[in-house]
Amino acid sequence: MPIPVRSLKYYLAIKALGLLGALWPCPPLAAQAPLTLPAVLRQARTASLHADLAALAQREADADRAEAQAAFLPDLQFQGGHMTLDQDPAHRAAAFTVGPLPGLGSVTVPAQEQPLAQKASWRFQVTASYAVYDFGRRASLVAAARAKAAAVTLRGLDDVARAQAEAAGRYLAVMALQARKSVVQQRRLTLQDHLRDARSLFEQGVVARNDLLRAEVALRAVDDAGRGLDNALASARASLDLALGQASGGPRELPAALAPPPPLPWDEAQVRLRASEANRGVQALAAKVRAAAGQVDFRNREGAPTVVAQLGHSYEQNRFLTPNSENSLYLGLSWKVFDGARPARLSRARAGEDTARRELVEARRQTENAAAAAYRDYREALAAMTSAQVNLEAARENLRIVNEQYLQAFAKGGDVLDAETLLAECTFSLSDQLCRAYGLQAGLLALLGEDLEAFYAHATPEP
Repeated sequence: MPIPVRSLKYYLAIKALGLLGALWPCPPLAAQAPLTLPAVLRQARTASLHADLAALAQREADADRAEAQAAFLPDLQFQGGHMTLDQDPAHRAAAFTVGPLPGLGSVTVPAQEQPLAQKASWRFQVTASYAVYDFGRRASLVAAARAKAAAVTLRGLDDVARAQAEAAGRYLAVMALQARKSVVQQRRLTLQDHLRDARSLFEQGVVARNDLLRAEVALRAVDDAGRGLDNALASARASLDLALGQASGGPRELPAALAPPPPLPWDEAQVRLRASEANRGVQALAAKVRAAAGQVDFRNREGAPTVVAQLGHSYEQNRFLTPNSENSLYLGLSWKVFDGARPARLSRARAGEDTARRELVEARRQTENAAAAAYRDYREALAAMTSAQVNLEAARENLRIVNEQYLQAFAKGGDVLDAETLLAECTFSLSDQLCRAYGLQAGLLALLGEDLEAFYAHATPEP
């Protein structure tokens, strides 16, 4: 059946557009940026479990502070409704006799009944009350609430910094496994080259068959190690996703290598001093001591009186009462003279303050010791990293020499495999010590109350 001319034109136009779309160059998809250490720290600060819990705890502390500050505001109360009585209220007077009176004799006054209110009526009352002066109780309570809120804020910052250090540790574990995988892949290529040389020399009768067999065994062992590293790397990535507060997803690109960790500008004595002063956990305990002192001050003032002012307005629907609305102003003293539980509450508050002070002293000591130990471990990791770098250069040169000797039949195949294993171990050691130094440094910075994101802002991959 022939195609109509109009339909044929549409058909050719659509085909032309489809061909043009196929030939038109499509812009390349934007490559995903590598997940850097500062990005990990930033995400741990905003999306991790500790970050969410710190935000919720801060909301609760702010609500407690607002509740304490509301004590300085007046209380406004409204009460109103409709009242129905079973009978009309009235003032009743019994009959009585007066007399005898001169010229009148005795006079009997009949019983009288005077209505006082309606049987059904509307009643309203508005009262505003304010504590004019309470001898500092409200001020003590507000100071304690503010100190508690500050303690919660500092505790949250400390928890988030620890979560960042933990996320950095998991990130560095992924980096270390990734570096090991890269070494294993390079080692596999090296063993394949060695196996090729061993097969060629065996065919020429230069080396024995055991050189060929050992090379094949070493290559299979490297393949097994590669599969084990793949499994470990998948688990480490899932652990990192968990620390960052996100669901485990597909593979995410990480930098190929890290630059050496940024230097620290402090010695051990300065580290101890900063740990005792700038650590967020220590500062949180100091704020907790202030909050406990505020509670003690509040309990000490609890027995004082309160000067109260009250302004009120009431209205009652009553045709027998004039006027039926009333305004009132009250200024007086409220004082609970005796309260048997007051000494117990004061004793409990003082015990809480003493406990907080003891915790602060112990926290300062433990933080100083932990920071000093972390600093020494960090310096040791730097020294080990320097030694590993020297060992790596020596192992590379050793492998080159042994390969040349093997090709000239001056060395055995086992010597080549040993040299290759030594090179892999030195490479592993260097990457492990680098990641260990980063992890120790991140933990130390968290103890010192430093901003990890700002510190590692320039920790970029090596070119």
